[in-house]
Amino acid sequence: MRRFALLALLLALLPLRADAPKPEAGPVLLISEDGLGADQFRPDTMPQLWALAQGGRRGAVLPPFPATTFNGHVTLATGCWPEHHGVVANGYLRPEDRQRVPAANRVEDILREPLWVAATRSGIRTAVFHWVGASGPWEGVTPWRMQPFKLGVPDAEGLAFCEAALADGARLVMAYLSGSDEEGHLKGPHSPEAVAKLRALDAELAPWLARMRAAHPDLRVILTADHGMVPMRRRVHLPTVLDGIPVDLITHGGSAYVYLKRPGDRARALARLRKAGLKAWPREAVPARYHLGGSPRVGDVVVLAPLGTWLSQARSSREDESERHGRAGAHAYGPESAPMRSWLVVLGAGQGPLADVPAWDMAPTAAAWLGVRWAQAPDGKPVAALITR
Repeated sequence: MRRFALLALLLALLPLRADAPKPEAGPVLLISEDGLGADQFRPDTMPQLWALAQGGRRGAVLPPFPATTFNGHVTLATGCWPEHHGVVANGYLRPEDRQRVPAANRVEDILREPLWVAATRSGIRTAVFHWVGASGPWEGVTPWRMQPFKLGVPDAEGLAFCEAALADGARLVMAYLSGSDEEGHLKGPHSPEAVAKLRALDAELAPWLARMRAAHPDLRVILTADHGMVPMRRRVHLPTVLDGIPVDLITHGGSAYVYLKRPGDRARALARLRKAGLKAWPREAVPARYHLGGSPRVGDVVVLAPLGTWLSQARSSREDESERHGRAGAHAYGPESAPMRSWLVVLGAGQGPLADVPAWDMAPTAAAWLGVRWAQAPDGKPVAALITR
């Protein structure tokens, strides 16, 4: 007994690691509204959520480059840069066989541990609804509850999933909801149709959140998105620009990956693209701030258009018609473009404005709240203003 008491005393006197997370009791709810830009979140478009935000923290999330849905959501979930988590855009060519991955939304595409896996491994009851990549076990780990994405499911079903999970003791709940992405693509991000969708989201989400916070007084809430959007004014047809150079193209909207079939064509392709008024880099020369160059899934050449210009890869009239449908608005530009920044509201973690937050800092912040232990430290860090209260 005396040896046990001495051991307990020694352990109590050991200093805590400064970087150790300090978990607190409340559950965490992370909701993404697809395509909802920081510039769309205003008192006239979402008045009830705006009023809620005045009692919490409000800012903007800087997306990864290119600012697209799949790499945006995987960045939010892993706390890692695209060159590390592997989802480098909505689509890419597999480096091992040059086969096209047109929709990088499967768990198999993710190379670094998602938050729902790290939390589950840490003994935290976790529920995930429709999040990109939450389609099955990752390294054999499946969260307590998971509903993979399915077309046609209304947001109300997602909110019901979250409510039931919180009622049943979940401490981490992550949900992807429809946001304003479709309306932004089809009609433009500031169109009457997009504004009507924002108001409908506000009317549905705000009272639901108020009810959840009343039922769970220590609930922490993060409301964010994968990217914003900008109206389109101009189109550049890449097959025409690169005519005579054999390539595979993956276009994302305002940016693209060019996969060369003959490595010796690189200088010619770069010259053609730059002459067309586009920024273009060899993969290894992509600016370090974009955190892409380390992934072999990225194209041999990375292309970035001026804001408001979208890049086409259409090679037939049918493909051209399909691309033009839904190009009233687009994204996939760099995070330095203000319209690409997504909204951010944090409830239950203090009050006041927030500086812009990189998307890869969101998962580490939620992990610090919950005391999650990562198998491998992510690239991002907890947001200091949300940890120190």
